[in-house]
Amino acid sequence: MKMAYPRIGCEDVDAAVKAACVQLLQHQGADGAWTDCFDTGMMPNAQTVISLYLIGYRDVTWTAPLVGAIRKHQREDGSWGLFPGDAGDLSTTVECFYALELMKAWALDDAPRVRAKAWIARHGGVRRCRNLTKMFLAVGGEIPWSWLPSPWLYTLMFMKGSPFSIEDIATFTRVHVPAMLVLSLYRYRSRYAACVLRELVNCDEREWGDERPSPMRTKLASWCAERCLEFLRTHMGQDGTLAGYHSSTWLSLFALHALGIDFDAPIIRCAIASMRQNLVVEEHSGYVHQQTTNAHIWNTALACRVLLDAGIPESHPQLQKAKSYLLAKQQVERTTGRPDGGWGFSSNNENHPDCDDTVACLDALRGFMQSSSTPINKGVSFLLSMQNRDGGWSAFEHNCDKRWLERLPANDMHRAMCDPSTADITGRVVAFLLRRRVLNSTDSSIKRAISWLQANQLRDGSWYGRWGTTYLYGTWCAVQALVAANLPASSPSLMRALRWLLSVQRADGSFGELCESDMLGRYSSAFTGQPTQTAWGLDTLLHLYDCTADTAVKSAIYRSASMAVDWLLDHRTADGWFDTCPNGSAFPGALYITYHIYPKVWPTSALLHFQRSIEGKNFREGG
Repeated sequence: MKMAYPRIGCEDVDAAVKAACVQLLQHQGADGAWTDCFDTGMMPNAQTVISLYLIGYRDVTWTAPLVGAIRKHQREDGSWGLFPGDAGDLSTTVECFYALELMKAWALDDAPRVRAKAWIARHGGVRRCRNLTKMFLAVGGEIPWSWLPSPWLYTLMFMKGSPFSIEDIATFTRVHVPAMLVLSLYRYRSRYAACVLRELVNCDEREWGDERPSPMRTKLASWCAERCLEFLRTHMGQDGTLAGYHSSTWLSLFALHALGIDFDAPIIRCAIASMRQNLVVEEHSGYVHQQTTNAHIWNTALACRVLLDAGIPESHPQLQKAKSYLLAKQQVERTTGRPDGGWGFSSNNENHPDCDDTVACLDALRGFMQSSSTPINKGVSFLLSMQNRDGGWSAFEHNCDKRWLERLPANDMHRAMCDPSTADITGRVVAFLLRRRVLNSTDSSIKRAISWLQANQLRDGSWYGRWGTTYLYGTWCAVQALVAANLPASSPSLMRALRWLLSVQRADGSFGELCESDMLGRYSSAFTGQPTQTAWGLDTLLHLYDCTADTAVKSAIYRSASMAVDWLLDHRTADGWFDTCPNGSAFPGALYITYHIYPKVWPTSALLHFQRSIEGKNFREGG
C-alpha cells in the first residue's frame, strides 16, 4: 500500500538518522563504551557529600561541584524534588539540606535555607523521611536509632529454617541489607558526626535512650556480623563496591568501620576511588551529577545496536571496539552460585547479571557473531534459565515473588523487595528470542510467556512497565513480543493496545508520560511531548502497522505514525534530542532515572523502523 511521506519529507528522516549516528560515534569512549550519564537527580549528590564528610574524606574538587548542583536545583519553595513539576520530596529535601549544612555551603543570603526549613516542617519533618534517609542521618548522629525499624526481625534472614532468607530479596535491595543490619545492631555513629540538624529534629530525650548495645544485642550483632561479612566478601567487586551501587557501597563502608576496619584501610580507599569515577561533569552543559551507578554496558549495547541497524558495517573500528568491550563484560565465571553467561548494567558490576542487559548485549553482538558462538550460547542459556514459573521474566531474579516481603516494617519504598515478572522485561526477552530465531512461536516457553503477557494486559489496553516510564514503556515492550509471536493486529490484545495508544497520543503527534504514573496506577500525561517516549509510541505504532493487512487500520496507524515522525524531526536540535522528564524508574515514588543516552538512541531506532516499514528501506535485520 503506497503511503505519502510525512509532512517534512523522507530526506529529512535520512538527515536526522545520519546526524544522530555521527553524534553517537563522536561520543564513544576510548575503551569502546558509551558513558552517558545515568541520572537519578539530587539524592546521590547529597548522599555522596554526606558520606564523604562522615568518613572524614575531604576533597573539595569532588564535593564542591556536587554542592553547587544541589544549590542550583533547589526550588523557589525551598524543596528539592524527584522530577520536574512534582510537589517536592521530603527525603530528598532533607538530604540536600543536611549536605549543605555539613559543608556550610548555603548562599550568603539565608533565604534559601529558611525556605527549606519551613518546607520540611510543613511536610511532617525529619521523622517522616524514608528509612534509607534516616539511616544516613542516624550514622551522622542526627537522629536516634529508635526512629528506624528494629533490626531483630531481619536477623532471621541469616538463620536456618527461617521463613525468609536474604536470597528471597531482590538484588537491588539485598545488597543494602547486611550493612543496614550491622549499623542498626551496633547503633553505629560516625566519629565525624557533626549534629547540625538539631533545630529540625523534634526528639524526646528518652528516644535517644542508651545508644550503647546491650550484652545480648552485642552477642547477636557479633553473630550476625560474621554472616554479613561473608555476604560482603562474596558480593563486593574487586573495586570495593557492592554491585556498583553508591548507597549500598557507602553503607557498607560505614558497616566495615563499625566492625573495626579503619577508614584508611585499602578496601575502603579503593571503594572511595571507585565511587569518585561515577562523578559526571558534562563539559558542554556544565551539568554535574554523582551517578548512583554507571550505565556503561547498557549504554554501549543500545548504541551499538542502533548503529548496526543504521547500516554501519561490523568492520567499523568503533563498532569493533564496542564489541570487544561488551564481550569483556560478560559474566562467565561467577562466584555467587547463579547461572553465568549474562551481562550486568554497570562497568564494575561483576556478580549481578540481569535479563534486560543480557538481551541488549546479545542483540548488539548478534550483528557480529554467529549464533552458535560460545558467548551467544552462554547468554541465551542464561536468559532461558531465568524464566519464572508464571511464564514471565524479571529483571534480576528467578521466582523472586514473595509479595508479603513488601509489607515488612523496614520497607517503606514501593516494589523494593520482590522482583516479579514484568511486561517490559518479558516483552523484551520474548521479542529477542523470536526475532533472532532462538525459539519459534510454538515453543512452550514462548507460549507461556505470551499467555502471561495477555493475562497481564490492563483493562484499558496498556501494560505496566516497571523500569521505564511507565505505561508507554510497558506497552511498547509487550506489543513487540506479541507481534513477533505472529499475533495478527486484529487480535483482541493488539486492538486494545492500539486503541489505548491512539487515545494517549498528543494532538501534536508526540507522546509524553509523567513518571508519577507508577504511583497513580494510571497513565499521567506530561506537560509536553518527550523524544524518548515519542519514539516508543512511534515504534509501537510501526509494529502494529507491520502486522496488519486491514487497509483502514493501516491508514489510521500511518497517520498517527507520520505525526510522531514530524514531531521528532521538528524537535531535533543541532545537538540532537533531549528529554525534559525522567524516562526510567528505579523505585516508584522515591527514585527516577533520566538516561541521557535514551534520546540519542530510541528516536533514531524508531525513525529507522519508519524507513523500513513505510519507505521500504532495508539497512539490516532489525526490529
